[in-house]
Amino acid sequence: SKFIPTTLLLVKNLIKKNLQAHKNKKGTKYLLKGQKIILDRIEEKHLPELLKWRNDPNNRQWYREHRILTIEHQKKWWQEKIINGDGTWYYFVVKPIEELERIIASTGLIYVHPIYKKAEIAFQIGDDRYKTREYELDILRTLFRYGFNDLGLNRLWIESIIENPIINLYEELGFKKEGVQRQVYYKDGVFKDSVVMSLLRAEWNND
Repeated sequence: SKFIPTTLLLVKNLIKKNLQAHKNKKGTKYLLKGQKIILDRIEEKHLPELLKWRNDPNNRQWYREHRILTIEHQKKWWQEKIINGDGTWYYFVVKPIEELERIIASTGLIYVHPIYKKAEIAFQIGDDRYKTREYELDILRTLFRYGFNDLGLNRLWIESIIENPIINLYEELGFKKEGVQRQVYYKDGVFKDSVVMSLLRAEWNND
């Protein structure tokens, strides 16, 4: 359902307030900073790399999206959700602090509801060299601080195919399993269950 104009105004005000660029010691602008990474704006030049990660079979097996995407799909998504969106998507590329020209992952808070104060988490590390617990935790903790502290959200949630090993990562971060949706996806000729997990502001360690 579409937001009423008052809600749209609330969302746009949140964007102005919370997506101000910061500067590191070298004067390079970024949005959000973790211990080893920054979360930065998605630019058009990043789209081919994001597309490659999305279509990688090792990643795509866990996605709700059933199609092989094209660069046209990626550009349409970028224009509609990131550039001209209604403010319900806060989506970033992830860069290692020691190499700011490289993108290694993408993450974000999507379907943000400014009244109910909840958002779904999107997250993938595309560069295999950075698929370590240290980077996974740093990226997500940086995103959570932004969601809870800056956006004032109360609930962050995920939905994942139940065999996805990333569920262990979210459990480590304090997420609770809320329930299982039975046979909601069809992958490789098999119906798959998914699990819904969430983290509430009151449960968050703020680390």
